[in-house]
Amino acid sequence: MTIVDVIKKALLPLATMVFWLWMVKTIMGVTGNTDLFMFLFLAGLPFGIHKMCIILIPRGYDVGGTVGMIALSVIVGGLLGSLMIPYYIVRAVYVTIWYIVKR
Repeated sequence: MTIVDVIKKALLPLATMVFWLWMVKTIMGVTGNTDLFMFLFLAGLPFGIHKMCIILIPRGYDVGGTVGMIALSVIVGGLLGSLMIPYYIVRAVYVTIWYIVKR
């Protein structure tokens, strides 16, 4: 494992995640109150939506069914992404420790 692998698998995802969480916190702070469910949903949206858009592809529906399936994909993807955030953090720590130990 090289330093390039550590940067790609640990540092870059963590930096992107910190920036995204800071941006969501700033957006949620505009209203003055923070809804935890909406914060988790918005924080997890970029980490889970690509998985759900692959699984739930609307075909053969009318316009209402297509919009409903897309909305379901976004909601479930955001919630799934909020569960993926701790996985990405643990993976980044594991990769960093593995690089330090094997060095």
